[in-house]
Amino acid sequence: MWVLFAVLNPMSDAARNVFSKRASYNADPLLISWFNNLVPMLLFLPFVFFIDLDFNYDFIEAVVISGTINVAAVVLYHRAISRGDVSVVVPILSFTPLFLLIWSPFLVGEFPDITGIIGILLVVSGSYLLNLNLKKRDYLAPIKGVFVNKGTRYMLIVAVILSISANFDKLGIESSSILQYIIFVNLYITAGTTMILFAKRKFLPEQIRREYKNLLLVGFLTTLAFIFHMKALSLTLVAYVISIKRTSGMMSVFLGYFFLNETHLKERLLGSTVMLLGVLFILLF
Repeated sequence: MWVLFAVLNPMSDAARNVFSKRASYNADPLLISWFNNLVPMLLFLPFVFFIDLDFNYDFIEAVVISGTINVAAVVLYHRAISRGDVSVVVPILSFTPLFLLIWSPFLVGEFPDITGIIGILLVVSGSYLLNLNLKKRDYLAPIKGVFVNKGTRYMLIVAVILSISANFDKLGIESSSILQYIIFVNLYITAGTTMILFAKRKFLPEQIRREYKNLLLVGFLTTLAFIFHMKALSLTLVAYVISIKRTSGMMSVFLGYFFLNETHLKERLLGSTVMLLGVLFILLF
């Protein structure tokens, strides 16, 4: 069952990226970041009256650490999308599972078996190939792009950040419940982005009126992604969930081509295929 939730998660993420990019044409990335968690908070908050709450130390620690980390992550995430093609910047997140191999053994005591490691490495390799220009034969282009392109540089920072927060998400779920954790971590992130939004004076009603449809869709798809992500985390290893989640980069290549008129689809099919092979290793072996 975890496979279903783990696959639905990147589908929601990839669709959100399209609407985030569309909104960025006329709205500030910080405003998009605010809606990213404001809508889930408003949708989930009423459920607080229908669940048994358990405020223990592990839960509070997970919310504070993951929430703080994710305030930075969500701001950098949407800024990265606004600075580059989604088919280029989003696949950078596929490096997250690689960083998880460092953090997860220490934070949650998890480490994949050999086939899981092969799958993770294939997903990461596929992300590298997605950004490789075979015609120019510049095999270091994806690495150079991290230093030259602000969008990819921001997204690499997000990949590192999320490799830490995902572990605390799992600890938060295990110490309470999926719904309780989603409610309060979203409340925390929304509070953080709200303070930044007003401190930077980026609350711009005119931009909201112009892009409200895209902004609401970003928030709604984030809501779905939260549900699928947390449910999958509760059922299997963090590294496996995040590896499959990062196939949103593969999906973003196709969505970017069909909905945002981004180019180089054929060149990025090789990377997509390698990423898919990595997912199959995780699921079938």
